[in-house]
Amino acid sequence: MKRPALDKYINAQVKYWQQRMHTLTAPPEKKSLRQFITISREYGCSGYGIAKEVIKIMNSADRKPEPLWAAYERQVLDRVMEEMELSYHLVKTLTDDALKDMTDILKSVFSNLPPQVAVYQKLAQTIRILAAHGNVVIVGRAANVITRGMTGGYHIMIVAPMEYKIKNVMKFKNISKRQAERLVIENTERRVNYIKEYVNFDVTDPHNYDLVFNLANNTISGVANLIIEGMKLKHSH
Repeated sequence: MKRPALDKYINAQVKYWQQRMHTLTAPPEKKSLRQFITISREYGCSGYGIAKEVIKIMNSADRKPEPLWAAYERQVLDRVMEEMELSYHLVKTLTDDALKDMTDILKSVFSNLPPQVAVYQKLAQTIRILAAHGNVVIVGRAANVITRGMTGGYHIMIVAPMEYKIKNVMKFKNISKRQAERLVIENTERRVNYIKEYVNFDVTDPHNYDLVFNLANNTISGVANLIIEGMKLKHSH
């Protein structure tokens, strides 16, 4: 996605967050299952595109969901975290147990808390509030780890062969094959090193997800539809 289109989408999602903030100040209803999706992905896979397709399908249903589904990825979450600075009372929407779970997760997940621990605390806080109120797709940001143990979650991992990821990055960034290959290798290594250093979590273990997709064998639309159907089946039990 080109930068202007990305900025437009980020602004639209943040605006939706601002409109929805007043409804988030009340604790989520315990009787209804608040569903949310986390999407983890290898660098060069279209996690963001899949999230947008999921919310497009969910929000185009004959019976409109309430609230409408929204997607949050890194840039949107960063802006939302800034909004959270002015909305500390949103933390009160989490139960005492939920707050304790969040603290326990930060202690257990991050084996060696980085200097910017306050950033991770705010990130975890933001993600868990969004997930607790439901109807969100959260891409990356260790969301599947941060929301561990929360009911209503459906966790996805997107993978693809190296050649597919290189071609995807070439197209997305309009760069040469050599540049794309370097980006895939460097960003994959950076993510792996970060996880090894800070997070007690094996992102490559398929047991940590409800579904794992090879994007080379599926279309974005196909993956989105399978995610939705899988989530419905999981929560129908």
